[in-house]
Amino acid sequence: MDVDLLRPGTVPIAPDTVLWFEFLLHQDLLLTHLQKSAPDPSPVELISKFSDAIADTLRNRLEAENGEVIVVEQQQNVKHPAKNIALKILSLKVAAFIKWDLGQIRSLPFKTQVHLLQDLLYFTNDKTLAEIPNIDVKHEGEAIPSPYLFALVVYHRWLLNVTMHRITSNWQMRLGNTEISPAEENIICSHENVKKTFEFLTSSLTWSEVPSMLTFDCFKLPTETNDLEFDWSCSQSISKEEFAAQLNYDLGTFFFYKEEYNLAREHFFKCLSSFKAMKGGNGFVNFNANVLEVYVRACSGPGDGTKGSLLEQLNLSIVNQYMGITTILQQDNIYREIPLAHRLSLELDIQGALSSGTFTVARDLLFKIRALNVVRCVLDDNPVYQSSSSSIKNAEILVWVSMVLRKRIFVTLNTIIKLLKAVEIIWKSLSESDRKIIKKYLLGLILKHEIPDLLPCVQSNEILSKMFDKSEIQYIKSSDVQVEIPESLHKTSWTLYDFTRRRKPKLEIKQLEQELIATYDHKEIRELLKKISMNQLASTVWNINPQWDLPIPIQSVLKSLPRGFIQDFGFVMLAKAREQMLNKVWNSSLELMLILDKELGNSNGNIAKLSRLISWEILSVQITQLLEEWPKSTIGLFRFKCGSTQLNFDISDKMALANACEVCLQTNESVLPRTEITEQCVLCLLNLGRWEFLVNFDKRWASFEITSSIALACQELVKHKGNKKLSKNLWDIVLPIFALPPPQSKRGNSGNSVFHDAHAHITSLKNSIMAIFSKLRDSTVLTVVISMLTRLHNILKDETSLELQVDYVILWPAVISNANSYNTKMACEILSQVVTQALQYYPTNISWLRLMGDINFANGHYNVSLKYYLKSLLIYNDYFNIPVRHDDHVFRRMIKCCVALGCNTQAAVLCQFLEEPDYVLAFRILGEQKYCNDAVDAYYHCIWDTNMLEYLIHVHNKRGEYQRRKCATQVIGLLELNSNNNEEIQREASNLRKSTFLRALCKQYVF
Repeated sequence: MDVDLLRPGTVPIAPDTVLWFEFLLHQDLLLTHLQKSAPDPSPVELISKFSDAIADTLRNRLEAENGEVIVVEQQQNVKHPAKNIALKILSLKVAAFIKWDLGQIRSLPFKTQVHLLQDLLYFTNDKTLAEIPNIDVKHEGEAIPSPYLFALVVYHRWLLNVTMHRITSNWQMRLGNTEISPAEENIICSHENVKKTFEFLTSSLTWSEVPSMLTFDCFKLPTETNDLEFDWSCSQSISKEEFAAQLNYDLGTFFFYKEEYNLAREHFFKCLSSFKAMKGGNGFVNFNANVLEVYVRACSGPGDGTKGSLLEQLNLSIVNQYMGITTILQQDNIYREIPLAHRLSLELDIQGALSSGTFTVARDLLFKIRALNVVRCVLDDNPVYQSSSSSIKNAEILVWVSMVLRKRIFVTLNTIIKLLKAVEIIWKSLSESDRKIIKKYLLGLILKHEIPDLLPCVQSNEILSKMFDKSEIQYIKSSDVQVEIPESLHKTSWTLYDFTRRRKPKLEIKQLEQELIATYDHKEIRELLKKISMNQLASTVWNINPQWDLPIPIQSVLKSLPRGFIQDFGFVMLAKAREQMLNKVWNSSLELMLILDKELGNSNGNIAKLSRLISWEILSVQITQLLEEWPKSTIGLFRFKCGSTQLNFDISDKMALANACEVCLQTNESVLPRTEITEQCVLCLLNLGRWEFLVNFDKRWASFEITSSIALACQELVKHKGNKKLSKNLWDIVLPIFALPPPQSKRGNSGNSVFHDAHAHITSLKNSIMAIFSKLRDSTVLTVVISMLTRLHNILKDETSLELQVDYVILWPAVISNANSYNTKMACEILSQVVTQALQYYPTNISWLRLMGDINFANGHYNVSLKYYLKSLLIYNDYFNIPVRHDDHVFRRMIKCCVALGCNTQAAVLCQFLEEPDYVLAFRILGEQKYCNDAVDAYYHCIWDTNMLEYLIHVHNKRGEYQRRKCATQVIGLLELNSNNNEEIQREASNLRKSTFLRALCKQYVF
């Protein structure tokens, strides 16, 4: 059966739905529902539904003057709405049905719990106002009615339980239409109120008369003929033992959680005594007897005389440095109460403590515990421990249950005889079935000859000698056949024939080749090459490692050299130098090439060509290191020794490196550098600021065109300080890569698709330009490229609301003819790649951080956009240690991001950050929000604008959100937000709240 408390007729309902007023029309309907095996909704859910219906009624009753909610207090002379009175009585009937179970009542929303108890106190005290925690008690000499006395007991028990359970997380559900502030919770559960509760419950244990328990039939629903009546005669009597048991249990658990164990033990012992004296019960006692026993044992010390179970004795022995642990484990081998996992864990703990030196125990304690654990495994037929039991001494196992293990350890006869005395006690305590298990296991070990002289030791013991009968001993002796094992089989090594003495030339060659691949020492390389060349089976070193690959010009020169050591040595050294360069081990790469260059000397012919090519490769390594380790100011001074000569090669001077690049580009020798090296030189000069050289240099290669255009733009930007338009050369070169290919239907004269040819040309141009962009490092160069790409994106996107902003963007052309024929998405992707790369080398550049935020904002990635905006503000304002400056562009974008993410409160707070607060936008955000993904009122302390706070109070009052209205009211009442304060105080208040709010956003979106 479903219970629906909506107003009748508001929505279509199912035929079996029960409305709230049907419980009033049919007196037995509520009891019938509650008596079901699994009522749906449950009693607690039913109370919550009744409470929500009452709250809805109160919220809908608004005064015409000011719109305030009329809260009907429980006063004597106030006539309550009949609907609310009926719902309150229904809630109390449900609570009485569950025997006032505080465990279930605590699962209600906290405000609902308070209202339920206030109603109980109100109706049982002749309709006298009761406001928790200010509960009035009759003056001395006045008789307290039994129903009100029971209500007071329930209230004080509830307060004690609530105070105790507040230490746990999520101790109460914050659901439903009613709310309560943490401050009000603290007042209810204050130390003074708890003290009053403790005094009341303690005094109640001395009462001569115990109040009766209110039942379901005590509460009568109002009808047309009578207003409100109660039948207290239907209450059930509570015995003194039952009353004392429950109250002592509540007090004991309270003191237990306060860690006052002496008081807790006193109450638990009284509870246990009263519980045992009980002769039945009517449901007032609501605790588990097993839990009570656990509490009693937990509060009992080792001197209380309570022995407890074997598991408890084990835990107590662990606390007392394992005192008497073997006796406990011996007893457990008979009764088997302790789980095997506990025993294995005990062994591991002792082993770890002994190995770490944490404490010192008897030397043989660990072996005894291992032996006892193996006994338990054997008796339980559990093979878990068998795999790790080989480390236990056989003698100990024989001692503890005359059981041995499988490891062959020499045990002297005197040791076994001495230890067998301890076996007698355990053997007598074992059952017949356990003895058979031990006997079977021992018989198997004896037949396998695992332990020497085991059978004589057993026979010599007075008790264990009766374990085997004569037939079994005769069988054992008859099966004891000595088998002689040849001496050769006892040897650990194979000595019949040593195959390693035979030479294996191919294996030796492979071993030398592996050593050559692994080493980077030039001396070892030289020796290994000599050994390999002396072996006729060796293949050429060019084929040893397929990963050794050299540029084609160097390969050609090397192959033109005469076959011999110089050729092989040059190939290996250059291949390893290239390998180290790819691994970014720059010093090793340079060392190998310089040693090879020194080895070649001042020769003529092809060797001179090779030496010149090596110098270009050295320059390539230096440039690569410079670009990879940018913006490191110095690369370092490279030194190495070659024999008795020490070579110094200074690559820390970037000016010298730039001069070397210019020499490389201007060379007129017959041996020219590779195309890749010339491109590297051009990029190195561009990043090192040699723009004059690049602009005036003869453009021999295609890559010079774009680099010289970038250099020209940088030169103009620095010269005119951003006050004059830049040259369009770079613009005209880059713009074609964003062009869309023509339709696929067109074909050229050759019959090939025009689309395919144009697409291939655009892709090739894009790849070449992006290869250059990816190696840009200088901040001025990156600024020029980023500003140009930003201008292109803005023109192609053509949306003012999504326009990107960055420095010097206005220095580029503002119009592109036929803008629809260009790819906007590609422009955004390339710009994003370049800016991301730039931030890797300049992570604190504020302009680029904001640009990255704009890019993500334009693409709809609002979370990432907020991250970059906050990073820029964080750096710009020194982690908000200085006053936050106005930046309307950034703050308006952040407001839009927050609105898009559903964080309306954050967006409203940000409206204050504008130079002129945007009240229209803030009020619209706060007034129209139907859902919110942020912390809402947790941000109210960051609002300093009183106009916004006043609007918040109005909105929450209109919606009936009392708690949030209260929070806003508290904030607006702060002294520092007084509008009459001078400007300095107001400015200080706003700056403090700005930094607090922005730091909170950084924790959410940045860190």
